[in-house]
Amino acid sequence: MMLRKMAAATIFYLVLHLQAYKTTEMDSSQVNGMVYGTVYLNPQPPVLKTYNQITWQFNKTQKILTKERYKKVVFFNTSLENKLHYYENHTLEINQLQKQDSSTYLLVVEDSQGRESTSFIQLSVYEPVPKPSVNATNTNKKNGLCTATLECTVDATPVTYKWLKDGKDDVGENTGKLNVELKSDSNASYECIVSNPRKTQP
Repeated sequence: MMLRKMAAATIFYLVLHLQAYKTTEMDSSQVNGMVYGTVYLNPQPPVLKTYNQITWQFNKTQKILTKERYKKVVFFNTSLENKLHYYENHTLEINQLQKQDSSTYLLVVEDSQGRESTSFIQLSVYEPVPKPSVNATNTNKKNGLCTATLECTVDATPVTYKWLKDGKDDVGENTGKLNVELKSDSNASYECIVSNPRKTQP
């Protein structure tokens, strides 16, 4: 009987022990960068000073660096040392961005009790937006009205479109085409503005 109680107590202790060391997942954040630019991946909330070890990971599987308390940073790939910079507040700076740097970055923090918490940062790297071109098609004059379809094209994806009339009025939807109608004796100018999360190009 005594052995059964001891076994039950041991199992109960193990369950509590395992629950105490579960990994906590925190909310993710979004960071946008541009090719050849620089971004800073800043962990939120800030890491407590009583941490035991932190690890930055790329794409959830590849370890970038690890930092134990009171010790120097260790890079898992020494070729990345010129591209990356680690700050004492655990921010990760990435230089000379390339599109293949787009991924989910993880910061795994182990506290002094061995418990882990993980924060996620989604990095998206975009190409600079080139200057768009605008052409008028399907032009027609009838009954004192001039109609046309304006087509805005740009060699980049993904992008959003915005149309301005006379430099101020926001007309049209998020599309590369705009149907316009004017009286034959009136004048108006239309401008297509193309943007991605990091750059705008009129």
